[in-house]
Amino acid sequence: MSAPKNNIEENKHRISLLPIDVLADMLCPAYEEGIEKYSRESWREGFDFSLMMDATQRHLAKFFYEREDYDPEYPKKHHLGAVLFCVISMYNSWKNYKELDDRPLKESKKD
Repeated sequence: MSAPKNNIEENKHRISLLPIDVLADMLCPAYEEGIEKYSRESWREGFDFSLMMDATQRHLAKFFYEREDYDPEYPKKHHLGAVLFCVISMYNSWKNYKELDDRPLKESKKD
């Protein structure tokens, strides 16, 4: 019998399943760039969704279409790490800063 604290049915996240080494390799340089350019915790203040979407698309295009792996402006940062940073930042803004949600409104269907 296991202790109740170890019961999977408690709806606790199974953080041990995350590939921490991969996430650290990809995300830390993106967060470190933010420290150098802005401040240590600047990402916590949220971003306009449109800014993060634009950056996501730019980094993904550089990686995919131009076959550029690392960002020449910050050579330690992999473009896919920047994409992850942008997506995480959008989620942070969605969760904590609804006022930064500047996504286009869906057009209503005209019958």
